[in-house]
Amino acid sequence: MTFGAAGYAPPSLRDRAHPAVTLFVLLAALLFNAALCFANTNVFAVNETLVMGAEGVILVVAFSFALGRSLGLYVLLAAFLSYAAFLMALRPMIDPKAVRDIMIPIAFYALGRRMPDPRLADRAALWSGALVVAFGLFEFLALDAYTSVFNIIRYYVARGTVAPSDVGADAGALFQSGMRPDARALLPFLGPHRASSVFLEPVSTGNFGAILILWALYRKTMRFRLTLALMGATAIVLADARFGASVSVAAAIAFLFSGRLPKAVFVAMPLLILSALAVYGLTTAEKTWSNDFGGRILWTAMLVTSLSPEAVFGLSPDKPFLSDSGYAYSLNQIGLIGFAALWALFVLLPDGSRRAWRFKAAAATYVCLLLLISDSVYTIKTAALLWFMLGVAGGAADPEPSAAGARPYRTATAAGWA
Repeated sequence: MTFGAAGYAPPSLRDRAHPAVTLFVLLAALLFNAALCFANTNVFAVNETLVMGAEGVILVVAFSFALGRSLGLYVLLAAFLSYAAFLMALRPMIDPKAVRDIMIPIAFYALGRRMPDPRLADRAALWSGALVVAFGLFEFLALDAYTSVFNIIRYYVARGTVAPSDVGADAGALFQSGMRPDARALLPFLGPHRASSVFLEPVSTGNFGAILILWALYRKTMRFRLTLALMGATAIVLADARFGASVSVAAAIAFLFSGRLPKAVFVAMPLLILSALAVYGLTTAEKTWSNDFGGRILWTAMLVTSLSPEAVFGLSPDKPFLSDSGYAYSLNQIGLIGFAALWALFVLLPDGSRRAWRFKAAAATYVCLLLLISDSVYTIKTAALLWFMLGVAGGAADPEPSAAGARPYRTATAAGWA
């Protein structure tokens, strides 16, 4: 094609830089906590402001490459920020974390939808998976060397996540969950150590492994597809992630059978789970929970039912510790109305293909189950790649040609994210 020919506009500098910057931003979201932990251990003291600033820079860069000419994303941002400002105006104190929690999925979903190239997402997944497994093996095979350069618990104290009083004199350098107090669930002969890798804690390592497996399941024409799935499984095993293993199976089942289910089922899913938790929490006589799946369900039900009516609608000034229940945390931060609206928007946004819808259904299953035990669905270190993948899948062209006479699938161009 001739440069300057009629109807052809040469790509802008931003468009040419988009693939490289996207990879950089995704890897930065994955690695910046590990980099700051290394700095805090070996170079200079880190504080909460520095951590928030690093995350803010990543979000700004992501948004700068996600925003396009279409009004869709601008309208969504304006609506959400207006809603957040309304909530903050009714609270006695401003909590920017509630805004940050939602900006992460919006930014990276829009980044993927802006230029939906599945091969770019493949590269991001493979590079990320290789780094996670490499760091995990380094930690697992040379723990003393790993903790000499990554003193994880000291980093979490420095950033304000862990109180100094909670760290005993005999505490090691790993996060509290870095050692399994009882027997390992996956390959017990590996011992009690659970790899934290670049995430600095094992739960996110396992969750990230599940995300890699889901992408490998979706991308049937991907080069090194089996390698990516093995990377995901390796991360789950190294972290002894019982939830990561279980949610991989559940999400894979959702991927296989979601084509037969209406979207309304997935729109209602978190609300049905919340209702079940409320009924369970209000009716059960059991008040002692254990560290297994049943115990975690009991604990999240207790946390959900402990919320005041103001907290359910995001209006409470109190900020109790709710990180063990993503549902309770979500209600307290953005309220039932905001949570339900954003979730419905995510599920109902048009998809590029039927296979993309099945991937979204699998991811929705992953998110709904993860919210039962954690608020980590909002953490940028795992959420960035997941939401980018969802944006890419939602905007990519249909890889499965429709059968003759079949009704065309509703494509992503209708959403106005380009």
